[in-house]
Amino acid sequence: MSDNTELVNNAVADSPTTVNKWNQARRLEFIDFRLGCDGKINRRDLVDFFSISIPQASLDLSKYHQLVLESDPPRRNLVYDRHLKVYIRTDDFKPLFPKICAPESYLNDLLAYAQGDLVKSRNFFGYIPTVGIASFNPPRRNIDAMVLFNILESIRSHKAVHITYLSLNQVKPCDYIVAPHGLAFDGMRWHVRAYCYDHHDFRDYVLSRIVKCAVPEISAPNDRFPDPIGNGFREVGTSGRDDTQWNELVDLVIKANPALPEPARRVIEHDYGMSENGTVVYPCRRALLFYALQWLRLTKADACLPPEQRQIVLDNEAEVFRRLAGGH
Repeated sequence: MSDNTELVNNAVADSPTTVNKWNQARRLEFIDFRLGCDGKINRRDLVDFFSISIPQASLDLSKYHQLVLESDPPRRNLVYDRHLKVYIRTDDFKPLFPKICAPESYLNDLLAYAQGDLVKSRNFFGYIPTVGIASFNPPRRNIDAMVLFNILESIRSHKAVHITYLSLNQVKPCDYIVAPHGLAFDGMRWHVRAYCYDHHDFRDYVLSRIVKCAVPEISAPNDRFPDPIGNGFREVGTSGRDDTQWNELVDLVIKANPALPEPARRVIEHDYGMSENGTVVYPCRRALLFYALQWLRLTKADACLPPEQRQIVLDNEAEVFRRLAGGH
């Protein structure tokens, strides 16, 4: 939502013609999106997408125009073209909902549309450009819905759960008792972050490799096991707050590869929104450092790549690799 959210919500609430406040708020977002991304909108667009009447569509466009005039700074945003019989975007256009019209939101939705993942209620597109995809996406069927639902319930209620997992190091599926507390995305796959009672530590489990997950029923207890160092027993917590590697953040200080020519470095700095000192900082959970470095091609193995293929490097490489290895 934008800085105008309160203004919009209040205006919708005060409207005597509004039957469903949420629906009209969505229609105002739709108008904003179509004007920003398509440069035009008409009443039929609203009628077809929301299954409303033409008079209601006219009221929505009037409400949008009213909100624009009352916003700071006041502006037009749209003007009716009697020849084309559409409302077109004006030169002073500034979206009422910057996040809805943001390039990141538009491109994320466009990617989801191209992959067939954009649900109809989210598809505000009018004109859709041709899209090519060079990245690989695993088949969606690899993640069992009930596995995900049970994992989410386990996280929500902090309960232990039995999973059957396909491991690269085992010939047969493995059974584990785990206490999940979070989800993580590595740029390609989703993982479950969980305490494993069998391994006595926190681990990552690829969500698509969990072939079975029981219904969680028992609150996740602390783990108690023989101390490998001492003669007694050790007891450790199993909740998210006990996962130090998950809670500890490591700053990845990224800069353009110094081996690139200066003009190329300036382009990379612009692409990544780097500061005047030529760096940008990405905080990363320590537990996810391995995945982040792989995704960004910043591992030690990537150091042999030519600069054109390794356009960014770590400015604090020694610290990051030390933290990755378990140091401080």
